[in-house]
Amino acid sequence: MVKDTQRPAHKKLRVLCLHGYEQDSAIFRTKLRQHTDSLADIAEFVFVDAPNEMQPYDTSGVDNMARAAAVKSGETLNRVIRGWYGLKSAEPERVCGLETSIAYLATVLNEQGPFDGIFGFSQGKCGLMAGVMCALLENRYEALGKKCAHPPFAFAIIASGYMLSDTKWTHLYERPLSTPSLHMYGILDSYIHVSKSIDLCRVYSQSAELSTHGG
Repeated sequence: MVKDTQRPAHKKLRVLCLHGYEQDSAIFRTKLRQHTDSLADIAEFVFVDAPNEMQPYDTSGVDNMARAAAVKSGETLNRVIRGWYGLKSAEPERVCGLETSIAYLATVLNEQGPFDGIFGFSQGKCGLMAGVMCALLENRYEALGKKCAHPPFAFAIIASGYMLSDTKWTHLYERPLSTPSLHMYGILDSYIHVSKSIDLCRVYSQSAELSTHGG
């Protein structure tokens, strides 16, 4: 069961970290090591793997066809490709696997929580997932499940986030979210257009933005 989130002042902050698309917790931990090491005295970072194993045709990027051809010819990928959801169709957007990720993260919150904050990073996919979890915890939507007793996060850090346009999930953004949030995005991001990240930022009533000129 989730314990009370109130903790003595000397206790470290606990941050749930969600890796990017086609990554995993080990890769994300390595990418953030310099930052997590510098904050080790005040924060504990918990990294988890997305539950969905993606096929080459689920992934984004210019090497999709090469990956698919390699698998078809009998070659195997040297690691599991993970994602928080996949696409059934792009126009109109229809996603799959999101329910699996929500149920998995609800279990993580119950069994490994409480967490003070959430950090979603890279290419929007888990930046998006962090936003989904904020909405679910604030509004206790049915998709979260009745057994998840975790309170809303005290803060969220969302990098290259965006909103789902799948009509099954657009209700997540109908109410303003009060979780204090920092939204980071690249002006020249070639994967997630800056306008999509700004649109998500506007859903949060206590938000701050940090932009770079890169992608």
